[in-house]
Amino acid sequence: MKSQKLALVALVAIALGALAAPLACTRHADIRDEPDSSIIDRPPEFDAGGIPELDSGLGSDAYPLCADRPTGKCVGSNDFPCGFEDWVLATAKACQEASGCTTNGWLEVKMGSSGCVELIGMEEPNDEVVACLVAEMGAVKCPCGEGITKYYFGAGNVGPCGSM
Repeated sequence: MKSQKLALVALVAIALGALAAPLACTRHADIRDEPDSSIIDRPPEFDAGGIPELDSGLGSDAYPLCADRPTGKCVGSNDFPCGFEDWVLATAKACQEASGCTTNGWLEVKMGSSGCVELIGMEEPNDEVVACLVAEMGAVKCPCGEGITKYYFGAGNVGPCGSM
């Protein structure tokens, strides 16, 4: 009788283990922020044929070759080693603050297949912000492939920071 109970308990444990095993090792990551029907905090669309490219000098001799650059702060997690979008957003915000929050419009940054920024475009260029962006993005490489990230500085920024 005791061996029958042990056999029944073992059988139930095996059945539960077989059901739980596929669920135990599943992982899920939301890597996009899906748009909803809200219009709050949604920047306007830029549809005037693209954001104008700046003559930033990123391809000139002023910066080391991409392979010779150290890795920048564009590293993501173990599962997603490229943190390109987060890095661009953080750099744009830092440059905006360093310039006194006077930049407006759109920023577009293009990462090349080599892991270095190849293009910076701005709808309303601000020399201070451009210099800040180029100093950071021209000095490092990223563990990333090709990609494009856009950032909206806003409209009506006249400084100082926090006044709007």
